[in-house]
Amino acid sequence: MLQIQIGAERAADPDDRLMRTTLGWRRGMSEDEAWEAGRGIWKFNADRALSQDEVQIINTEGTVLAVARIIGISKHGDRYALEGELLRDDPRVGRPTGSPHLSRNPVTYI
Repeated sequence: MLQIQIGAERAADPDDRLMRTTLGWRRGMSEDEAWEAGRGIWKFNADRALSQDEVQIINTEGTVLAVARIIGISKHGDRYALEGELLRDDPRVGRPTGSPHLSRNPVTYI
């Protein structure tokens, strides 16, 4: 599984390649919003990311915000964004992750 940890919500760059206005998480955001905030744009090993079945988007407190099945990636310069199918209402959402995020990097493989 791939795990992406996102920090507090902040404004996105005006030229955000995924056309987002904000990045990060805030209390009360939906799974769809968490997925859009967390799916990209990151530096990661494309082959390794594609070999994972799922991705968990978590906040800095270790709470699962969204879970998606990875179906592909899109390239944005030297970085990537995940393409996937959001697993809405997954029982892990809203609960502490079973795999604490120990890396200093936002993207880790579990």
